[in-house]
Amino acid sequence: MFQSKNEDALLKHKILLGIGFLGIFFSHQGIGILAIPYYQMTLGVDPFFLALAIKAPVLVASFISPLVGYWSDKLQTPYGRRRPFLFVFPWLSCIAFGLIWMVPVQWSEPLQLYYFSLMALLFYVFNTFWTLPMKCLAYEASDSYHERTKVMAFVTYFLKLGGITYHWIFPLAKLSIFGGVILGMQYVGWGVAIICLGCFGMLPALFLKERDYKKTEINKKLPLLSSMKAIIKNKNMKILLILIAVQLTVGSFAASMDYYVLVYYMNDGNVLAGATSKGILSSSYAIAGLVAIYILTKLSTRIGKVNTIKWSYRITIIGGIAKWFIYQPGNDWWLILDAILCCSIWPCIGVIISSMIADQMDVDELENNARREGLFASLQYWIIAIASTIATIGSGLALNLIGFEALLGVNQSTTSILFMRVILVVGTVGSAIVGYFFIKKYNLDEEKFEKIKQQLKDKRESII
Repeated sequence: MFQSKNEDALLKHKILLGIGFLGIFFSHQGIGILAIPYYQMTLGVDPFFLALAIKAPVLVASFISPLVGYWSDKLQTPYGRRRPFLFVFPWLSCIAFGLIWMVPVQWSEPLQLYYFSLMALLFYVFNTFWTLPMKCLAYEASDSYHERTKVMAFVTYFLKLGGITYHWIFPLAKLSIFGGVILGMQYVGWGVAIICLGCFGMLPALFLKERDYKKTEINKKLPLLSSMKAIIKNKNMKILLILIAVQLTVGSFAASMDYYVLVYYMNDGNVLAGATSKGILSSSYAIAGLVAIYILTKLSTRIGKVNTIKWSYRITIIGGIAKWFIYQPGNDWWLILDAILCCSIWPCIGVIISSMIADQMDVDELENNARREGLFASLQYWIIAIASTIATIGSGLALNLIGFEALLGVNQSTTSILFMRVILVVGTVGSAIVGYFFIKKYNLDEEKFEKIKQQLKDKRESII
């Protein structure tokens, strides 16, 4: 009976975390998926400057993430360390997100970009103050080697649920019931803001109980920079951050080309048809990803986390090569095959590597006498922000360099379309090869982890 109660409590904990992570998904993907078809393809904003306007605020906001993580590690309230952040900041993010789509269409392009940049900066700053504490709650959910992977898998199911739906948001905004795409974007933008950011972000704070770390918060006096240096010295942590950086830089740069290939190569410049193809592709990735999460979780318990990631990289290399033949006019439903072959690496980053980062938190506690999920999460967020910024700005710059012009529509040059396809293929394959090289150097397995866990248990008991 006691075990059953514990299992029920953990399930409730995971469901609440999943809802919070669904909010995180829309907070990370909402601007990108709506800004490109609206600000660029509809309002005609330059792709390079839009990429700067999208990602520069992310990069600026990321520099406060270590402070946010540090504060959330140290905060002591009757409601816990993380929950107070979740009561306020999701709603501030909600307001900023809704205002992004209220830009006056009669303004000049520079004014629209300034407005977008300001609202996006406010949004991402507010975002940092609740998404990091939410991720910390996931890291703290379990101290078991394999249960951590299951927790990360569970919340990633909710991320994939977002992936099934989010690419249909812009087509929804173009429905005739809204009286035009401008009003449609405003209605849909505020709907996403209120439901997916405000409500989903705050809900875990209302009903979720934090784990008690009173016995493990041993050293709270370490300054921020010293704490960060201690974490970064960990060889395995460096490897995990490199894997994230490579996939989110090179892999995301390559993936950013798929929308353009779908619109301008597969659908002759028809934005709505391309958005529909993107919906098929993204929904296929999300559904295939759901299956992949289950397989990866099971596989990691049998062959280990490292070997599971290696297999994912091998399959991704094959899938990257196959993209050249899949992305052809009239091949909309072949996009499902692309999702099957290339989907696994993304849940590997979200599930397996996140679980491995949680393992490194125990290593850090044993070596440095500190419990600091917030700083680990902030470093992960920092790398993600920098990598995704480079990828997005790089894609905008690349589009300009290869001669892409949105206002040309179907009349894009043959050379620019060819380069889009090459980047899509080579970037996917290259990121997987580099990642495979680094994961071979990771050396914490289950046997070593269990020894660390026992040493931690002995140390905590000696403090009581």
